[in-house]
Parts: sequence; C-alpha cells; structure tokens
Amino acid sequence: MADEDVLVVAALGGAPAEPLAAGAPANARVESFVPFDRLLPRADVLVTNGGYGGVQVSLAAGCPVVVAGTTEDKPATAARVTYSGVGLDLGTDRPAPEQIRDAVRTVLSDPGYKERVAAMQQAYARYDSLALIAAMVAQA
Repeated sequence: MADEDVLVVAALGGAPAEPLAAGAPANARVESFVPFDRLLPRADVLVTNGGYGGVQVSLAAGCPVVVAGTTEDKPATAARVTYSGVGLDLGTDRPAPEQIRDAVRTVLSDPGYKERVAAMQQAYARYDSLALIAAMVAQA
C-alpha cells in the first residue's frame, strides 16, 4: 500500500521492529508493540490474523477488520466477521499483498462495513465488561 493515500501502522506482536522499519515505505510505521485500545478508535480498518481478542477490541473501537488467519479459533472468528458484515475474511494465513490491498480498498470504499461496525460498537458500549466480570467472580 506504499502508493495509497493511507498511513499503515504495522504492529509486530513484540518482535523487533528495526529490521523491517528501515525498509518501510514513507506512509508506514513499524512498531514492536502498539496499544490497540488507543490506536483503533482512530483507525479506518484493521488487518489482523483474526485472533479473538484483537477482533473484539477493533469492533468495540468501531474499526472494521480484514482477517487473514486459519489456525486455532481464527476460522470461527473470521466466519463471524463475514456473517455480521463487519469485515472480510481472506481465507488464508499468507495473503498476497494484492489480496490485502484489494480487501482494504473494499472495506474503505463500502460504507456498509463502517455502518455495521458502528452498530456493533453501540451494542458493545451497553456493557461494562469489567464490572460484569467482577460481579461474576464475586458470586463464585
């Protein structure tokens, strides 16, 4: 997406950023770690491996997703993303750059994704998850 009018932020899940950051295009930032709870409310789309936690944080922040992951719980999470219309599933662990670019373009150009994510975000906002967890622990 080096030629796109976007800012790409790549989070490496704790892996060193330096080897990749040095060769990154001007519109990309590569970091070892990024606090998703602070970034995603400002993002337009998250490209993710489809881990349950990352997808949930993204949807709660009102950010649609593009999923590229087929291990563990990722196919089930991707299926829910597709079914609810809050993003796209690429159906692979190793998407080609063109697949990612095309999926991001689709999500950014179709307002239906953002609308469905906004509805999901409103549903999430009705719950205070930490208070619910504390109450359940206290009852146990």
